Amino acid sequence: MSIITISRGTKSGGLELADCLAKRLGYKQLSREQIIAESAKKYNFMEKFLSEKLEKAPSLWQKFTNEHKRYMVFIRCALLQCIKEDNLIYHGYAGQMLLKGLPHVLKLRITAPLSYRIKSVKAEFNFSDEQAIAYIAKVDQQRKRWVKMLYNEEWYDPSLYDMCLNLQNMSIETICNMVAVAVEQQEFKTSDTARIILENMSLECEVRAAMQSDDTIWGSHDVTVSAHDGIVTLRGSVKNGELRDLIVETVQKVKGVKKCDSEINLLSDSLA
Repeated sequence: MSIITISRGTKSGGLELADCLAKRLGYKQLSREQIIAESAKKYNFMEKFLSEKLEKAPSLWQKFTNEHKRYMVFIRCALLQCIKEDNLIYHGYAGQMLLKGLPHVLKLRITAPLSYRIKSVKAEFNFSDEQAIAYIAKVDQQRKRWVKMLYNEEWYDPSLYDMCLNLQNMSIETICNMVAVAVEQQEFKTSDTARIILENMSLECEVRAAMQSDDTIWGSHDVTVSAHDGIVTLRGSVKNGELRDLIVETVQKVKGVKKCDSEINLLSDSLA
Protein backbone atom coordinates (compact mmCIF):
# COMPACT_ATOMS: atom_id res chain seq x y z
CA MET A 1 0.00 0.00 0.00
CA SER A 2 1.82 3.07 -1.30
CA ILE A 3 1.56 6.33 -3.19
CA ILE A 4 3.37 7.03 -6.48
CA THR A 5 3.91 10.47 -8.01
CA ILE A 6 5.08 10.95 -11.58
CA SER A 7 6.81 14.10 -12.82
CA ARG A 8 7.59 14.54 -16.50
CA GLY A 9 8.05 17.02 -19.28
CA THR A 10 5.18 17.37 -21.72
CA LYS A 11 4.73 14.20 -23.79
CA SER A 12 7.55 12.36 -22.01
CA GLY A 13 5.65 9.13 -21.30
CA GLY A 14 4.24 9.99 -17.87
CA LEU A 15 0.64 9.11 -18.70
CA GLU A 16 1.69 5.88 -20.39
CA LEU A 17 3.71 4.91 -17.32
CA ALA A 18 0.78 5.73 -15.02
CA ASP A 19 -1.50 3.52 -17.14
CA CYS A 20 0.98 0.65 -17.07
CA LEU A 21 1.51 0.89 -13.30
CA ALA A 22 -2.23 1.13 -12.61
CA LYS A 23 -2.84 -2.11 -14.52
CA ARG A 24 0.18 -3.87 -13.05
CA LEU A 25 -0.42 -2.87 -9.41
CA GLY A 26 -4.18 -2.38 -9.35
CA TYR A 27 -3.71 1.22 -8.20
CA LYS A 28 -6.13 4.08 -8.85
CA GLN A 29 -4.92 6.98 -11.02
CA LEU A 30 -5.40 10.65 -10.15
CA SER A 31 -4.73 13.26 -12.81
CA ARG A 32 -4.20 17.00 -12.76
CA GLU A 33 -7.71 17.54 -14.10
CA GLN A 34 -9.31 15.34 -11.44
CA ILE A 35 -7.57 17.10 -8.56
CA ILE A 36 -8.53 20.50 -9.98
CA ALA A 37 -12.16 19.36 -10.14
CA GLU A 38 -11.99 18.14 -6.53
CA SER A 39 -10.43 21.42 -5.37
CA ALA A 40 -12.89 23.61 -7.26
CA LYS A 41 -15.86 21.73 -5.84
CA LYS A 42 -14.56 21.70 -2.28
CA TYR A 43 -13.49 25.34 -2.11
CA ASN A 44 -16.22 26.84 -4.29
CA PHE A 45 -14.16 27.89 -7.31
CA MET A 46 -15.15 27.53 -10.94
CA GLU A 47 -13.17 24.59 -12.31
CA LYS A 48 -12.27 26.46 -15.50
CA PHE A 49 -11.06 29.46 -13.47
CA LEU A 50 -8.82 27.33 -11.25
CA SER A 51 -7.46 25.41 -14.23
CA GLU A 52 -6.58 28.59 -16.10
CA LYS A 53 -4.86 30.05 -13.06
CA LEU A 54 -2.69 26.97 -12.63
CA GLU A 55 -1.98 26.42 -16.34
CA LYS A 56 0.17 29.52 -16.53
CA ALA A 57 3.42 30.16 -14.73
CA PRO A 58 3.04 32.88 -12.08
CA SER A 59 3.56 36.41 -13.34
CA LEU A 60 5.70 38.91 -11.49
CA TRP A 61 2.58 40.45 -9.94
CA GLN A 62 1.28 37.08 -8.84
CA LYS A 63 4.68 36.35 -7.33
CA PHE A 64 4.26 39.34 -5.06
CA THR A 65 0.59 38.71 -4.23
CA ASN A 66 1.09 34.96 -3.65
CA GLU A 67 -2.06 34.27 -5.68
CA HIS A 68 -0.77 30.97 -7.07
CA LYS A 69 0.31 29.84 -3.61
CA ARG A 70 -3.23 30.46 -2.43
CA TYR A 71 -4.66 28.14 -5.07
CA MET A 72 -1.98 25.53 -4.48
CA VAL A 73 -3.10 25.25 -0.85
CA PHE A 74 -6.51 24.16 -2.13
CA ILE A 75 -4.93 21.71 -4.59
CA ARG A 76 -2.72 20.23 -1.88
CA CYS A 77 -5.60 19.77 0.56
CA ALA A 78 -7.66 17.91 -2.04
CA LEU A 79 -4.68 15.72 -2.94
CA LEU A 80 -3.91 14.88 0.70
CA GLN A 81 -7.53 13.89 1.21
CA CYS A 82 -7.49 11.65 -1.88
CA ILE A 83 -4.31 9.78 -0.99
CA LYS A 84 -5.77 8.68 2.35
CA GLU A 85 -7.41 5.94 0.29
CA ASP A 86 -3.88 4.67 -0.48
CA ASN A 87 -2.71 2.66 -3.51
CA LEU A 88 -2.77 5.71 -5.76
CA ILE A 89 -0.75 7.10 -8.69
CA TYR A 90 -0.75 10.89 -9.01
CA HIS A 91 0.43 12.45 -12.26
CA GLY A 92 -0.23 16.15 -12.07
CA TYR A 93 0.99 19.40 -10.54
CA ALA A 94 4.30 18.96 -8.71
CA GLY A 95 3.35 15.87 -6.74
CA GLN A 96 6.92 15.55 -5.50
CA MET A 97 6.53 18.95 -3.80
CA LEU A 98 2.89 18.77 -2.73
CA LEU A 99 3.51 15.50 -0.86
CA LYS A 100 6.98 16.36 0.39
CA GLY A 101 7.59 14.95 3.85
CA LEU A 102 5.39 11.87 3.50
CA PRO A 103 7.56 8.74 3.88
CA HIS A 104 5.41 6.32 1.85
CA VAL A 105 5.50 8.26 -1.43
CA LEU A 106 7.63 6.93 -4.30
CA LYS A 107 8.53 10.01 -6.32
CA LEU A 108 9.35 9.34 -9.98
CA ARG A 109 10.82 11.52 -12.69
CA ILE A 110 10.55 10.26 -16.28
CA THR A 111 12.31 11.81 -19.27
CA ALA A 112 12.27 11.00 -22.96
CA PRO A 113 14.34 11.85 -26.05
CA LEU A 114 13.17 14.91 -27.96
CA SER A 115 12.33 12.74 -30.97
CA TYR A 116 9.89 10.72 -28.82
CA ARG A 117 8.24 13.89 -27.54
CA ILE A 118 8.00 15.50 -30.96
CA LYS A 119 6.31 12.40 -32.35
CA SER A 120 3.77 12.41 -29.49
CA VAL A 121 2.97 16.12 -29.87
CA LYS A 122 2.58 15.80 -33.66
CA ALA A 123 0.22 12.85 -33.23
CA GLU A 124 -2.02 14.76 -30.80
CA PHE A 125 -2.06 18.23 -32.35
CA ASN A 126 -1.14 17.59 -36.00
CA PHE A 127 1.80 19.99 -35.64
CA SER A 128 4.85 20.27 -37.85
CA ASP A 129 8.25 19.42 -36.36
CA GLU A 130 8.94 23.11 -35.77
CA GLN A 131 5.59 23.69 -34.08
CA ALA A 132 6.04 20.62 -31.89
CA ILE A 133 9.51 21.74 -30.75
CA ALA A 134 8.21 25.23 -29.94
CA TYR A 135 5.27 23.78 -28.02
CA ILE A 136 7.48 21.47 -25.94
CA ALA A 137 9.89 24.31 -25.11
CA LYS A 138 7.04 26.62 -24.08
CA VAL A 139 5.31 24.14 -21.78
CA ASP A 140 8.56 22.95 -20.20
CA GLN A 141 9.59 26.56 -19.53
CA GLN A 142 6.23 27.30 -17.89
CA ARG A 143 6.56 24.29 -15.61
CA LYS A 144 10.13 25.20 -14.73
CA ARG A 145 9.16 28.78 -13.80
CA TRP A 146 6.10 27.53 -11.95
CA VAL A 147 8.07 25.22 -9.63
CA LYS A 148 10.84 27.79 -9.15
CA MET A 149 8.49 30.59 -8.12
CA LEU A 150 6.27 28.48 -5.87
CA TYR A 151 8.86 26.24 -4.23
CA ASN A 152 12.23 27.79 -5.10
CA GLU A 153 13.30 24.45 -6.54
CA GLU A 154 14.56 23.37 -9.95
CA TRP A 155 11.91 21.15 -11.52
CA TYR A 156 14.50 18.75 -12.99
CA ASP A 157 16.67 18.46 -9.83
CA PRO A 158 17.19 14.69 -9.31
CA SER A 159 17.38 15.12 -5.52
CA LEU A 160 13.62 15.79 -5.52
CA TYR A 161 12.93 12.23 -6.71
CA ASP A 162 13.50 8.66 -5.58
CA MET A 163 13.94 7.38 -9.12
CA CYS A 164 14.85 9.20 -12.35
CA LEU A 165 14.03 7.12 -15.43
CA ASN A 166 14.84 7.67 -19.10
CA LEU A 167 13.06 6.31 -22.16
CA GLN A 168 16.23 6.69 -24.22
CA ASN A 169 17.12 3.01 -23.93
CA MET A 170 14.20 1.54 -21.96
CA SER A 171 10.58 0.91 -22.87
CA ILE A 172 7.59 1.95 -20.78
CA GLU A 173 7.08 -1.72 -19.95
CA THR A 174 10.64 -2.10 -18.64
CA ILE A 175 10.37 1.05 -16.52
CA CYS A 176 6.97 -0.11 -15.26
CA ASN A 177 8.48 -3.42 -14.14
CA MET A 178 11.30 -1.63 -12.31
CA VAL A 179 8.92 0.72 -10.49
CA ALA A 180 6.59 -2.15 -9.57
CA VAL A 181 9.48 -3.85 -7.76
CA ALA A 182 10.62 -0.63 -6.06
CA VAL A 183 7.20 0.32 -4.70
CA GLU A 184 6.87 -3.05 -2.98
CA GLN A 185 9.91 -2.34 -0.81
CA GLN A 186 9.42 -1.61 2.88
CA GLU A 187 10.49 2.03 2.57
CA PHE A 188 7.35 2.83 0.60
CA LYS A 189 4.81 0.85 2.59
CA THR A 190 2.08 2.77 4.39
CA SER A 191 2.98 2.43 8.07
CA ASP A 192 1.14 3.66 11.15
CA THR A 193 3.72 6.44 11.41
CA ALA A 194 3.04 7.45 7.80
CA ARG A 195 -0.70 7.60 8.48
CA ILE A 196 -0.18 9.87 11.48
CA ILE A 197 2.07 12.19 9.46
CA LEU A 198 -0.55 12.29 6.70
CA GLU A 199 -3.36 13.14 9.13
CA ASN A 200 -1.34 15.95 10.70
CA MET A 201 -0.34 17.26 7.28
CA SER A 202 -3.92 17.14 6.05
CA LEU A 203 -5.31 19.01 9.07
CA GLU A 204 -2.60 21.66 8.79
CA CYS A 205 -3.51 22.11 5.12
CA GLU A 206 -7.23 22.37 5.88
CA VAL A 207 -6.49 25.11 8.41
CA ARG A 208 -4.41 26.98 5.85
CA ALA A 209 -7.18 26.59 3.29
CA ALA A 210 -9.77 27.99 5.69
CA MET A 211 -7.55 31.03 6.28
CA GLN A 212 -6.87 31.44 2.55
CA SER A 213 -10.59 31.19 1.74
CA ASP A 214 -11.40 34.28 3.80
CA ASP A 215 -10.47 37.42 1.83
CA THR A 216 -10.13 39.39 5.07
CA ILE A 217 -7.49 37.00 6.35
CA TRP A 218 -5.72 36.09 3.11
CA GLY A 219 -2.64 38.20 2.47
CA SER A 220 -3.05 40.25 5.64
CA HIS A 221 -1.00 38.22 8.08
CA ASP A 222 2.30 36.50 8.74
CA VAL A 223 1.11 33.40 10.59
CA THR A 224 2.50 29.87 10.44
CA VAL A 225 0.42 26.76 11.13
CA SER A 226 1.35 23.41 12.65
CA ALA A 227 -0.90 20.51 13.62
CA HIS A 228 -0.42 17.45 15.79
CA ASP A 229 -3.13 15.05 16.91
CA GLY A 230 -5.87 17.62 16.39
CA ILE A 231 -4.06 20.42 18.18
CA VAL A 232 -3.30 23.37 15.92
CA THR A 233 -0.67 25.94 16.83
CA LEU A 234 -0.59 29.39 15.23
CA ARG A 235 2.53 31.54 15.41
CA GLY A 236 3.34 34.92 13.94
CA SER A 237 2.19 38.52 13.88
CA VAL A 238 -0.90 40.41 12.69
CA LYS A 239 -1.76 44.09 12.51
CA ASN A 240 -4.58 44.16 15.08
CA GLY A 241 -6.53 42.19 17.64
CA GLU A 242 -9.64 41.92 15.46
CA LEU A 243 -7.72 40.07 12.79
CA ARG A 244 -6.12 37.80 15.35
CA ASP A 245 -9.53 36.93 16.80
CA LEU A 246 -10.94 36.28 13.32
CA ILE A 247 -8.07 33.91 12.48
CA VAL A 248 -8.49 31.94 15.70
CA GLU A 249 -12.27 31.77 15.24
CA THR A 250 -11.86 30.57 11.65
CA VAL A 251 -9.38 27.86 12.65
CA GLN A 252 -11.57 26.59 15.48
CA LYS A 253 -14.37 25.90 12.98
CA VAL A 254 -12.21 23.60 10.84
CA LYS A 255 -13.30 19.97 11.05
CA GLY A 256 -10.81 17.89 13.03
CA VAL A 257 -9.44 20.74 15.15
CA LYS A 258 -9.68 19.74 18.80
CA LYS A 259 -7.84 22.75 20.16
CA CYS A 260 -6.28 25.93 18.78
CA ASP A 261 -3.21 27.32 20.54
CA SER A 262 -2.63 30.92 19.49
CA GLU A 263 0.84 32.39 19.78
CA ILE A 264 -0.02 35.30 17.49
CA ASN A 265 1.44 38.68 18.41
CA LEU A 266 0.36 42.15 17.33
CA LEU A 267 2.77 44.04 15.11
CA SER A 268 2.45 47.05 17.40
CA ASP A 269 3.71 44.93 20.31
CA SER A 270 6.65 43.70 18.22
CA LEU A 271 7.63 47.27 17.31
CA ALA A 272 7.26 48.63 20.83
